[in-house]
Amino acid sequence: MSTKTDPRGARRLPIMVRPGLFVSVAVVTVVLAVLTLPATVPDRPGFAYFSGGVIGAGILVGILLGADLARAAAARRAGVKVTGITVGAFGSRLGLASAGRDAGGGLRAEGVGVADGAATRDPLTPASGDAVADGAIARAGLAVTALAGMILVAAGALAPGGTLELLGEVALWVGTFALLITVIDLLPAPRSAGGRMLAARVMRRTGDEAAAARAVARAGVVTGWTLIVVGVVASFLIGLVGLWAVLLGWLALGSSRLAQAQQKAATALDGVFVRDVMVPAPSVLPAWKTVAAALDEIALPSGRSLFAVRDFAGPLLGVARLHDLTQVPADDRNLARVTRVTIPMDHVATARPDEPLASVTSRLATRPAAGAIVVVAPGADGTPEMVGTVGPGEIAKALGTAPLRGRVVSSVGFGRRR
Repeated sequence: MSTKTDPRGARRLPIMVRPGLFVSVAVVTVVLAVLTLPATVPDRPGFAYFSGGVIGAGILVGILLGADLARAAAARRAGVKVTGITVGAFGSRLGLASAGRDAGGGLRAEGVGVADGAATRDPLTPASGDAVADGAIARAGLAVTALAGMILVAAGALAPGGTLELLGEVALWVGTFALLITVIDLLPAPRSAGGRMLAARVMRRTGDEAAAARAVARAGVVTGWTLIVVGVVASFLIGLVGLWAVLLGWLALGSSRLAQAQQKAATALDGVFVRDVMVPAPSVLPAWKTVAAALDEIALPSGRSLFAVRDFAGPLLGVARLHDLTQVPADDRNLARVTRVTIPMDHVATARPDEPLASVTSRLATRPAAGAIVVVAPGADGTPEMVGTVGPGEIAKALGTAPLRGRVVSSVGFGRRR
């Protein structure tokens, strides 16, 4: 989705609404109208409860959207391109274009919601190149949710009785929820606003992105275990509501352990490029060939499992797996074309030969259709062509040979060079 420009030249931020938003609004409306408001403000008509639920859901969506608008403003001040805001089932997400990343690297996203903090960035990259800007962006969003929560809680606590009592209860509930989101997002973890703020502080002090990422991962482990312990204790003393803290702690601990493992892999792969480990590509499968001919003439004799597919003198159409070719029924192979099982290139993880291996390995997780990273380079006619593949086996071999290249990685996931 492209950024629009109005007649005066000011750029308007695109906002995309997902269908899941209406599900979330319905859930919040039901919670307020059926469970919360009748219990706290009894003896009111059903329409009043329903109206209060709709108003509360609208205010909550407005707070989350306002937080992302504040993030967008902070991002633009930091020189980061904002691609848009997506509002869906779990809150709103701010899309930020990662500077210096190619098309294969994708976008990163920041947002607030019930499941906040997801960021689409290369996990093997220790931290973004502008960690300080990330911290400023995170602070801007937290300031909005915290300020809105405090104002609403104060308004709800001071609301008079009578007609305004119901609205006061709505404000109190939404404000408390906004403050809860703020507190959760403040907890330092690899994908939280608190983690980004911690990374920014470490980055300002040390100038070392890897050190910032390690600090966030360590803090995330501490946060995770703390929440798990607090949640277990709360489950016995208060009730099953403590299980929410256990769940949050488990998620924080898992993401932190994953970040540590990825830092370990990044250290082990330091200095290794895609061209160093890729397996040269086999012959191209012509798109017009039948599956039977492709198997007999090229696929089976080559002993390879992944092939590029091209059409006459056209561009690279995609790739075909040997497994998919052999799954075509035998009585259809003389009629079916290779295009029947071709995986389009936009579903395939790609990389250039000169890219560091550590920066591309995560693409296989986001685009796993081909089962390997397809290495592409400009051909003789200038169009991209497949020059090799990097699969899990090649990545594992590069990790296994790290000691031979002078890489020593500690057991907790932090590495240092000899």
